[in-house]
Amino acid sequence: MAETYVKAFSLAFGAYAAQMLVVPNKMVTDHFNAPATPMLNFWIRGQAVSLASMIFLLNKVDTDTALTVATASSAAIGILYPWNAKFGYLSPEIPKIVKYPMHYVPECLMAALTLGGLYLMATK
Repeated sequence: MAETYVKAFSLAFGAYAAQMLVVPNKMVTDHFNAPATPMLNFWIRGQAVSLASMIFLLNKVDTDTALTVATASSAAIGILYPWNAKFGYLSPEIPKIVKYPMHYVPECLMAALTLGGLYLMATK
């Protein structure tokens, strides 16, 4: 089951990495009522390398390590990105520009990946 989780994580974040590389502006315009500036596109495109590298390594290490890293990454990304955008605990101005219903996708995806990973870690 942990192997399936790592594959699901890899698929989800592989899709994010591809989108970040090819159409970085969609990461802004799909989720926020704000323009995608050249500087935002620059930062988002560069982040694709980090995600792709992590996915590659997660599929090279043992499954227990991959499960732990993927679960921790899902939680940290959820805290820093979609849940912060929703609740504004680190960025109080962001909730005013979040675009729904599209922003429910990362909110729910990070929750599912985090809770699923925690469940698998607790039951092994």
